[in-house]
Amino acid sequence: MINQKPVSLWLMLAVASLLLSPQTINAQKNNNQKKMQMENNCTQEKSTLLVKRIQVANPVKVEQVEGLLVVNGIAWHRLEHAPWEDRFPYRPRVQFAIAHTGREILLAWDVEESCVRAVAEADGGAVWQDSCCELFIQPEGSNNYYNIECNCGGKLLVQGGVVGTNRPVAEASVMSLVRRFSTLGNEPFPLINEPRHWQLCEVIPVEAFFLDDVSDLSGMQARGNLYKCGDRLAKPHYLSMFPIHLPEKPAFHCPQFFGTLSFE
Repeated sequence: MINQKPVSLWLMLAVASLLLSPQTINAQKNNNQKKMQMENNCTQEKSTLLVKRIQVANPVKVEQVEGLLVVNGIAWHRLEHAPWEDRFPYRPRVQFAIAHTGREILLAWDVEESCVRAVAEADGGAVWQDSCCELFIQPEGSNNYYNIECNCGGKLLVQGGVVGTNRPVAEASVMSLVRRFSTLGNEPFPLINEPRHWQLCEVIPVEAFFLDDVSDLSGMQARGNLYKCGDRLAKPHYLSMFPIHLPEKPAFHCPQFFGTLSFE
């Protein structure tokens, strides 16, 4: 059986580490949720996502990411677009919150879906076939874009390069710098054809952009998109933050449809 930590327990751990009361966290999270629809509408209209900068006194522990985002008033955004809905109509409920510290991206995912899978056994595997959340990002001034994909078991894939080329996979030493935490644990497991509510947090340092020299995210006007997929789930699906207008088979590697990720 999967040891699924209740969401409330995860949040309480983050709160305790921040020396804040659960009542404060819940009130602020509710306020952030109220902002979500308004900010989603703004993002859909302008194709721009603001990535706010937050101040942290110490290195961020990945288990603290959700709490940090909540107490700093970072809004949650829902993945509203299903570009190939005619063939893949299932839509899990997926939302994320994102911010940065200057040298690290803080990213939290919250997913409710009808089944889960985490078969990839190690970093660099076929995580997109599992229950997978993905950040694609092209740093300002670079021709390279990076796909940072993480399944619900915390296994990661990072690639970089130019579209249409043999894009290299990051070395294991680079992928190990991306800190992750999943409420479903970090061990592989086969398809579980039952509903699950799970969360994933990531701390992505600038060193993940291994083909470019990125030292500070502040003020960067990057391009990118955020996705949720599960190619080999009982109900395959493909969701995105920004719309994709491709009539062919699902393809997330399409930087021509990236939106703007505006780093504060």
